[in-house]
Amino acid sequence: MNTNREEKALFEFKHIMDDLMQLLGQSVGAQTGYLYWVNRSRQQFVLETTYKMLPNVMFKDRIAFNKFFLNQYKDIHEPLKIQVDRDIDRSELHHYFDAVPVKHLYLIPFQNNGQTIALSVLETKKNIHSKEMERAISSYINAHINVLNTYLELTDLYDDQNKWIDYENSLNQISVNQDDVEILNTMAEEMQKLLPGGGVSVGLRGMETWVTVLRSENAPTSPETGLMVEEKSMAYDALQKGKPLFSIHFNQNPKRVSSSERSTEGATLAIPVLISDRRLAVVLAYDKNPLTFKESVKHQLKNLVRVASCTIQAKPDNKIFQKDLFTTEYGSFVPEIWKSLLQKQVQRIQFKEETAWFGLIGIDNLSELRSRLRLEDLKKLQRLLVKALNPSRLGYNGLIGFNSDYVFSYLLFGATEQHHQEWLSANMNDLKNKLDFGDGRKLEVFMKAGSVQLDSEQTNINEIVTDAKQALSMAMKNRDATIVNM
Repeated sequence: MNTNREEKALFEFKHIMDDLMQLLGQSVGAQTGYLYWVNRSRQQFVLETTYKMLPNVMFKDRIAFNKFFLNQYKDIHEPLKIQVDRDIDRSELHHYFDAVPVKHLYLIPFQNNGQTIALSVLETKKNIHSKEMERAISSYINAHINVLNTYLELTDLYDDQNKWIDYENSLNQISVNQDDVEILNTMAEEMQKLLPGGGVSVGLRGMETWVTVLRSENAPTSPETGLMVEEKSMAYDALQKGKPLFSIHFNQNPKRVSSSERSTEGATLAIPVLISDRRLAVVLAYDKNPLTFKESVKHQLKNLVRVASCTIQAKPDNKIFQKDLFTTEYGSFVPEIWKSLLQKQVQRIQFKEETAWFGLIGIDNLSELRSRLRLEDLKKLQRLLVKALNPSRLGYNGLIGFNSDYVFSYLLFGATEQHHQEWLSANMNDLKNKLDFGDGRKLEVFMKAGSVQLDSEQTNINEIVTDAKQALSMAMKNRDATIVNM
């Protein structure tokens, strides 16, 4: 859906909401009616539409919870009738700027996932017969529940047939000649074309957890890259169930990836990538406008993911799927992943205010450890170090990649310089205070790091990697240094 069509859809949807209110108000003979959304994240009631037969009525667009009489009724689950001067004081009806002529109020909640997300109110001078009111309210509630899905189906009839031509072109962009990371990146960019107000994020398994790694070039800043997938999130549920899940977000819930997401709005389709019954990734397609997700668009998004997974499976070098394709045997992300992410991050910093560091971490006392440990123990040591260095262990967003044996690359997102230094220092102190080998042995591991803060002047990732290598080399040569920034 292009921007003009999206705006037209939103405009017409609001008209439907208004028409429903007008019909309800007239059918029951109300003097005043209005619908407020219950925005719990901002602690506000947000006006959607009104109905009024009186001249002395004026509504505010946004009202804080504690300044509106509806606050005490924002959690009701069933329609409720209240009376002026008995249940509420007439002075609480601030939308009247003269005398308050109404005596009876009928409150109608609109629910989603067990939570009241909107309240419609009818105000009348006379008491209305309960059966007449019940029939009208029942019809109104049913219309509210069905109007979104019905409208999405209707708008399908007006869709331009060119979208299917564009869709075929998108499918053709995914090729078996691409490497696995290119396939995922191409998939994300083609899916982005279907989401004018959103983006695509891809979660992968690494560092013994699931974390958001890849995203489309124009994706919003939330959910952030390097964010660990938490239980009860959409990404987690999709991975557990092994099938796509769709949800509209009300009051910042459900979360796409983590409770620490800065913003969760609109709607999301979470799609697991399955190959030989193994979950290799989870794709999150999201848009701030829920109307974007018509059934035809959902079908296209899911099919792009399916084609990408089948293309990966069809590649001659991908015969065995008993391991994660995008990580090494140590759990660190392969160079193709972190280099692709680094390239995209450099491009994004040109037009988005995002903070990120790239660095390399090496083992300072490697010669001593090699002389003491067998080959299998050295491999285990690297697995333990990747797990220990995982930024999410200390509450940060980022990932650990493979640069070479015993040298780890890292990308850290969204932290300040102080937090970056604190993260490095905390890791190095933890490892220096002896790494638990799990069999009674504890090893002292001394780490050194060199890093580069990404900025808009850096465009060549090879130069960034070279600068980080030089910084690490300087730290290794300096006995007292643990961290060197370029």
